[in-house]
Amino acid sequence: MSVVMLPRCRLLLSGFIKSESWLEASQVHFRRFRSNDSRQQPRNSYYSPKTFTGNQRGSFKHGGRSNPQYVTKQKKGHILDGFSVRDANDTLLVMEKQVHKWADLPHVHRRLESFGVPRTDVQPILSIFAREVSSGLLHDPVKQKKYHVERFVLTTKELNQGLRLDQNFTQLFYSWASDPEQQEVLPKSVSQHTLEQISYLYSTADMSYPADMYPKARSMRRKVIMHVGPTNSGKTHMALRALAAAKTGVYSGPLRLLAHEIWDRLNKGQIVPLGMDPDPDSEPDTSTNMDIIEESVSRPTVRKEGKAKYARECNLRTGEEFRIVSEYAGLMSCTVEMTSLSLPVEVAVVDEIQMLADPDRGSAWTAAVLGLPAEELHLCGEEVAVPIVQALLNDTDDELFINRYERLSPLTVQDESLEGDFGRVRKGDCLVAFSRSSIFTLKRKVEENTGLRCAVAYGRLPPEIRAEQAALFNNPHSGYDVMIGSDAIGMGLNLKIKRIIFETLRKFDGTVERALSVSQIKQIAGRAGRYGLHGEPGGFVTTLHADDLPMLHSAILRQPDPIVFAGVSPTLAWAESVLQALPAGALHQTLLEVAPYVSNVRPPCRAFVPSKIEERSQFIETHAKHMKLYDRLLIGGSPMNWRDAVAVEFTARLCQIYNEKIRVPILHALRVGPYIEALENVEGMMSGGKSSAGAPSQGLVTLEGLHKSLVLYLWLSHRLPVAFYQSEEAYALKERTEKALDWCLRNVSTKVADRQPASFGLRVSSEAEDGVEYRRIPANRPQEESNRELGVRYAKLLNSERRSARSQR
Repeated sequence: MSVVMLPRCRLLLSGFIKSESWLEASQVHFRRFRSNDSRQQPRNSYYSPKTFTGNQRGSFKHGGRSNPQYVTKQKKGHILDGFSVRDANDTLLVMEKQVHKWADLPHVHRRLESFGVPRTDVQPILSIFAREVSSGLLHDPVKQKKYHVERFVLTTKELNQGLRLDQNFTQLFYSWASDPEQQEVLPKSVSQHTLEQISYLYSTADMSYPADMYPKARSMRRKVIMHVGPTNSGKTHMALRALAAAKTGVYSGPLRLLAHEIWDRLNKGQIVPLGMDPDPDSEPDTSTNMDIIEESVSRPTVRKEGKAKYARECNLRTGEEFRIVSEYAGLMSCTVEMTSLSLPVEVAVVDEIQMLADPDRGSAWTAAVLGLPAEELHLCGEEVAVPIVQALLNDTDDELFINRYERLSPLTVQDESLEGDFGRVRKGDCLVAFSRSSIFTLKRKVEENTGLRCAVAYGRLPPEIRAEQAALFNNPHSGYDVMIGSDAIGMGLNLKIKRIIFETLRKFDGTVERALSVSQIKQIAGRAGRYGLHGEPGGFVTTLHADDLPMLHSAILRQPDPIVFAGVSPTLAWAESVLQALPAGALHQTLLEVAPYVSNVRPPCRAFVPSKIEERSQFIETHAKHMKLYDRLLIGGSPMNWRDAVAVEFTARLCQIYNEKIRVPILHALRVGPYIEALENVEGMMSGGKSSAGAPSQGLVTLEGLHKSLVLYLWLSHRLPVAFYQSEEAYALKERTEKALDWCLRNVSTKVADRQPASFGLRVSSEAEDGVEYRRIPANRPQEESNRELGVRYAKLLNSERRSARSQR
């Protein structure tokens, strides 16, 4: 009885979340954690140092359950990689030539078996399928329409990728085997039960019409307004003014930094609402991270100082933080994954709309385009997103208007590179690299050759620290005159850069090193030029080495590659139904593979294979196998760095405590790892009590991991608030970590004798400093808390009974 009741108790604990989609309401999107040290091999987490000296990584130990091989396992190329295609339209010919090779692959047989096809029927049905495809099945116009072969077209990046070809074959196989015509013929070679199983899974997994998943939006005829243009074109300007004028509305952005800025400016009255005249002689705000019109006129609509008559009550909601100004606030600023698709609003603004093509996070943007119940929906981003949005809206009754913008200041590619000479770096320059080690190497070389101090910004740094480093670079009196950064500078940071210098035009994508896309190059290069607010207009871009300069010239002149597909993700209800259609005991990876390999997803949408699917799935099988489906999907889709062995072990410890005790205290989860000791050691150095020549740089990695772990705990606290109940304690630790990180960065290349004490501190945003009063927990939760506490008591009782029953066996 206890085993049956325990999932119901957990359901009671999380049932207050009104979930339309496990990837929407709970915001469990498969995120890429953009670690910029991806070229480095994960360090062995199995050793227990007696003392922490800063450069060592300890481990979290939890009853011998650690199983880090899913972290260190190296990803190999697909066996179908390397096929030759010059044009994406040649896909069908390639499929004809490769189908027999695909049908004989052992992993294809194993996949079909995991989907429920008996082993004895796998080879016969694949042989028939391969024979028909190679005989011209895909060139029959009737079959092309029936099987939606347009979904198999490869994008430019996929022309030689076997993984995508593998997906194409599997999708086509399920469409073909489920075809009623084939169902009449195939019983001669395979069992009827097998055909029924194939058809059942195929129909259950169908995702042909994603627009129909959002009935509230479909009940409206929305006015969709696209604002498209390059970086520094002012494309979000009018959209934000429309939001400020609305009675109800939402801003959905890609980064917490941007969501926080919009929240702050709306509450302070720094954005003049559309329809209101700005006051004369007010000062424009030049520090914004938003892509707005740079106004030097006497009546700016984005003001440096706020005014009460423009102020709007706005709440903040991001993955790890809620800020509630008022229970009745009409506006909400949030990250796109946290956008509510159930609450109708007058105006919604979705920023960086081109990200709907991102394999990991794109489904959140697609859901916003199709599902936001807004009378007026503003989509801001790059020109390349226009065709895909037009295609998405073909299945809706919405009106579409397109406003195009040009860059407000010129961008010039210089005729010469730096020829590898760091002595040619100047004030206002930003050097761009794509690994953490390269960033600190560049920082050291620039400081040695020029005497200029360098601020840094890269993906693993917390957003607060990136913003602080940006502030140091922008302040002409701070002593930090050069920025060294990764592609993290391309979005969400206001940087007054005069010149962008690319160290390289290639980036490791987690599997192989690839050339940057035209869109990526333009996004980063476009950050140059805002420096013109304080000097001559325009920006410049060049490369560190001469070999890269021709590619840079070519990329700036070219149009970015078109966006062909928009990502979609399944709902919790879909996952529950598909799990019933799979064999009993199906692995977590099998469930995750159904959408990209089986589902009929019509263009322009596509279900992508989740990143790190093997690592995520093995973690779930090892540490969360007996959790209910909602919890497994939640943990598997959490914002965790799967390449970091210590972070993985910390998450495993969270799962262990949750499974055994339900309530997870943050310090109990952290006490056996390296994090707290590292934090205390750095704090000792900050106060002058300790000294170590290499500690600031050596402690950075551990503190970055601690910050990510605290963010993960806070992320979980908003989805399972009874279990992960110590959010205030986690916030306090997070602020301490941010101060320690800031100190390490400021002193990473400073001699011990010259290090500054931590008296200056980090300007950690607080309620007083924000000037906006807020709370983090809604006021109307007494009944919910009572229900949750009751659920905890029952769950603890049943856990005790279960342990007692096990001990008696």
